Amino acid sequence: MTEKPLLPARMFDPWPRIPVDTSEGSDFHRLDRIAGNAATGWALGPEGAYAQNLTLAEVVDGAVREALLHLLELGLIDIDSQRMHAAPGWPTHRERTTP
Repeated sequence: MTEKPLLPARMFDPWPRIPVDTSEGSDFHRLDRIAGNAATGWALGPEGAYAQNLTLAEVVDGAVREALLHLLELGLIDIDSQRMHAAPGWPTHRERTTP
């Protein structure tokens, strides 16, 4: 695993990013497919977006929640609680570094 960069010292300081290989066949690509299938299954299922006539924001929140929960339950990702609680804040928008 890639070494994690130090957390920013203050809220709103730049948050260093970890490089991620997103190419086809990479570990990220495989996780993306697993999470995407879980999210799609939720959206199309009896508790999902189509059945409940949800807003776009509710669809996104539900799909992300389902995908993350699925990956966590499978043990494929972990929550770094120590890092999360040590941070002075978290960026809520992803910086686009790739087209």
